Amino acid sequence: MKDVVMRLYDEVLNQGRLDVADEIIASALSTDPNDPPGPERVKQISTHIRSALPDMHFDIQDMIAEDNKVATRWTLSGTHTGTFFGVPPTNQPLEIRACVIFELKDNQITNLWPILDTSTLRPT
Repeated sequence: MKDVVMRLYDEVLNQGRLDVADEIIASALSTDPNDPPGPERVKQISTHIRSALPDMHFDIQDMIAEDNKVATRWTLSGTHTGTFFGVPPTNQPLEIRACVIFELKDNQITNLWPILDTSTLRPT
């Protein structure tokens, strides 16, 4: 299970290989009823973050797995060149920290629950 979640961070988010989302994200995954489900939503999120932080990088500090869930704690860093969480671009490096719990079935992410610490959204 951890390997599937690492593919999300390494391949989809860090490397921008959005096609990998089609393999590891279940079609039923939904983050909000008003958003498209499944891999398309993950691709939208990745594209949105990259538009604000073109050199974005997720650094995983912790990953814990139990039963069908994986919990991660990470830091996202990059150069703030676009609007991010409503904050206009500063053209400065920044970082944000978060924890996300993933639920998996059949080697696909079926649900996720992010907890973002936007208080860490600050220039580095």
